Amino acid sequence: MAATDWAPSPDYVAALMHTRTRGRDSIAATAARELGRFTANTRPTLTQVQRLIELAAGEVASHFPGRSPCTPDLEIAAGAAVAYRAAQLVEASLAPERTNYLGSAHEAYRTLADDAIRALSAAVIAGCPLDAGGS
Repeated sequence: MAATDWAPSPDYVAALMHTRTRGRDSIAATAARELGRFTANTRPTLTQVQRLIELAAGEVASHFPGRSPCTPDLEIAAGAAVAYRAAQLVEASLAPERTNYLGSAHEAYRTLADDAIRALSAAVIAGCPLDAGGS
């Protein structure tokens, strides 16, 4: 099973970080309206978030090489782990100067992702067979 089969949608990531779904034109003026989803006019854009989800999915999958989440619950857990890592990458790309601050969004998403990946990896390795051609 390809990581994209269980990777979250951009809307899933947007649900974690709704304040990042503001339209570009609304940020500088009055209180920005949160769109609740990424678009071509948000910062980051929908395309940027899709790329970060792909990067995060590859990283998560690398923790259980040759295997895939083999139950619906593990697929949900994998999607959550990818969403947390993608959210962390969004924060790192938009505010790189804040990546080392305790209590920052970047740090919070990193902790969530690391914990989720650790638990997911152990469960997949212990309970899921090797994929066809896996090693």
